Amino acid sequence: MELRRRIEAAVAPLLLLLLIGSGRCPVRSEAFKSDVPVHVEKVLVNDTAQIKCDVSSNLPNDRILLVVWYKDNVPIYSYDTRVKNSELPSHWRDGAILEDRANFKPLRDKSRAELVISPVLKKDAGVFRCRVDFLLSPTKNSNVNLEIVVPPEVPKIDDSNGFELTAHAGPYEEGGILELTCVVTGGIPTPKITWSSNGKTLPSTMMEYSHESALSSKLVVRNLSRDHQHNVYSCQASNFYKRNVTTNVTIELRLRPLVVEIVNGSTPLSSDRRYTIQCQSSGSRPPAKITWWKDGEQLTTTNQTTTDDGNSTIATLSFTPKRDDHGKSLTCRATNELVKRGTKEASAKLNVFYLPTLKLELGTNMNPEDIEEGDDVYFECKVNANPSAYKVVWKHNDQVVQHNSKTGVIMSSTALALQTVNRHQAGNYTCIASNVEGDGESNTVDLKVMYKPICQPDQKKIYGVARNEAAEILCHVDAYPPPESFKWSFNNTAETIDMPQSGYRVHTEQASSLTYTPVKEQDYGTIMCWADNAVGQQREPCVFHLIAAGKPEMPYNCSLVNQTSDSLEVDCAEGFDGGQRQWFVMEIYDQQTHMLLANVSSRIPIFTVGGLDSGRLLKIVIYATNMRGRSEPILMHAYTLKPAEKQTGPHAEFELSPILSIGIFIGILTVIICIIIAVAAAVKLRTSQQAKTHHTGHTGGVLGKRPGNLPIKEKISLPLSQSEDMYDEKNPDVVPTNEGFRAGMERPSFRQWLGLCRARFFH
Repeated sequence: MELRRRIEAAVAPLLLLLLIGSGRCPVRSEAFKSDVPVHVEKVLVNDTAQIKCDVSSNLPNDRILLVVWYKDNVPIYSYDTRVKNSELPSHWRDGAILEDRANFKPLRDKSRAELVISPVLKKDAGVFRCRVDFLLSPTKNSNVNLEIVVPPEVPKIDDSNGFELTAHAGPYEEGGILELTCVVTGGIPTPKITWSSNGKTLPSTMMEYSHESALSSKLVVRNLSRDHQHNVYSCQASNFYKRNVTTNVTIELRLRPLVVEIVNGSTPLSSDRRYTIQCQSSGSRPPAKITWWKDGEQLTTTNQTTTDDGNSTIATLSFTPKRDDHGKSLTCRATNELVKRGTKEASAKLNVFYLPTLKLELGTNMNPEDIEEGDDVYFECKVNANPSAYKVVWKHNDQVVQHNSKTGVIMSSTALALQTVNRHQAGNYTCIASNVEGDGESNTVDLKVMYKPICQPDQKKIYGVARNEAAEILCHVDAYPPPESFKWSFNNTAETIDMPQSGYRVHTEQASSLTYTPVKEQDYGTIMCWADNAVGQQREPCVFHLIAAGKPEMPYNCSLVNQTSDSLEVDCAEGFDGGQRQWFVMEIYDQQTHMLLANVSSRIPIFTVGGLDSGRLLKIVIYATNMRGRSEPILMHAYTLKPAEKQTGPHAEFELSPILSIGIFIGILTVIICIIIAVAAAVKLRTSQQAKTHHTGHTGGVLGKRPGNLPIKEKISLPLSQSEDMYDEKNPDVVPTNEGFRAGMERPSFRQWLGLCRARFFH
């Protein structure tokens, strides 16, 4: 390595002469441009220096030919774009000065560039000149004075006896004098010494020091007080705004206990509960010793700890108060035996609390077994608490009761009144009282409110049954006390008949069932159910409708809401269920093979099917079914998507080869032919339908009407081939079909023709 450096040092002048001769490096005779302003750049030693150079030109089509850097008028770096047989500009640097630490880098705005030196050394200080030669513009020069900043060493702090302090000083007596000296060595430029404490700069005196490269400053603080305890004094040396060196020292004082307090002594204590009470002493130096006393009797201290800074001591007492401890004095005593009058204490009166205890009762002269809707109810909550309860909350079935005089709910801290009570207000009542110790809950009082029977909601209201078929009609009621008897009646447009008791029975305590068999048409109508209990008879009967059962109506508004390469989802709206519970079925067939691919059923007409093959044409059949049969089906045509083709690279380009172009042309021609065939087929189909209609002469009646406007019964009775308008009316996504397309399949519409042609071609 040393031999290499010597060779480079010997050869460098020769290379420089060759560069000058070839026009690739300027001669040294270029003098320092005194008329060019000098920019001062300060860089911390071992950091990175970025010396900027103006390379902008105001002439269009101008460019840089040569950039030369000089240090103290000696060329040290060149950037030459006048190179031949190469696309990259050439770089040259003076290895003896810059070694391999320098690099020339143009900036993004193309108007400035910079010479980057990293790491910058102390020897790099000096004036740098950047000369730029352009193709069209005159030569431009830039001057930068690079100043290398060397930080000083870490300051040392000595006490008044000349001993170096590392972190702490003292201990000092209150009222004494503090003398500290800060010594700083090295630094370019000469550093400045400052003293500070708590963010404030302190006055100090610069002192002469025997060492020529060192400076010293003396700090004096008089009349030391407790406020100076643990004060941190900082000596800071700085000669560059980005970097400062600092040494800190903390002051220690010897002090008596200043504050003694029982941390949680004033907090109320619960009887027979174990507590941990803390006493804290602060300000004592060294830390104080703490003892506990109760009415002159010393107690056992379980634990005593001192903070890291030694200023505070905490003693912990484990204590279980009794009721007779209420009002006694608990004392914490802190003692520093190294100072005079070093004892200080604090006392607190014990206050023993307990949770509220409550008793809830119904009002006087109230019979809990004889409360009916409309009566007034009164509760009384008796509270025993120390201290007194500040809040009483009433709850009904674990829900907070709110005061509302408009609805007859009147509350106070010890009473609750319910005016004109109703059945919804029956249930469990409690009162909860709160004080500083917590919440106390009373016993539970079960309020029973008697009311007449009422119908339960969400019962089955419509029963569909055929003639001579027995229907089991169930009547559920709510009542307290439970119903004693039930009454049934039948009503049609002609008469109202009370049902005999032999026809119905009590199903449970709250329900009755009626077995009813219609024989003729007049046996269909409305059936009513009443119940009565000890309060009275039910005001409004439970009403049920008996209709003739039939097949369900087909679903409508079916639409394909989602489809992927292997799944699809179909949503429909359900029609009339025919008076009985209905189910919905969806069958999926392959249009080419007629193979059944999926068969799913659901309580609601929403179907999701997965596991299908991609790129298939599908026929979907949807219908409703109940015990009386199945509805007319709805036909839909769909397909599963094809998987997307994979790209061969991250940025694959699409190019049309001659063969592919011919294939696309043939495909387009095929689609056009399919469209022509589809149009012709549609015209022929419409002509044949018009002729058939004219031939049959059905301009009125069922077949002459638009199926979308027919009654439900007539819609159900229509054959599928004559109901296409109805499907189109309810669901524009349903594709109607006609016979004659293929054996076992329906004739597709024009839209289906186009889809089949497109799918078969691109498959």
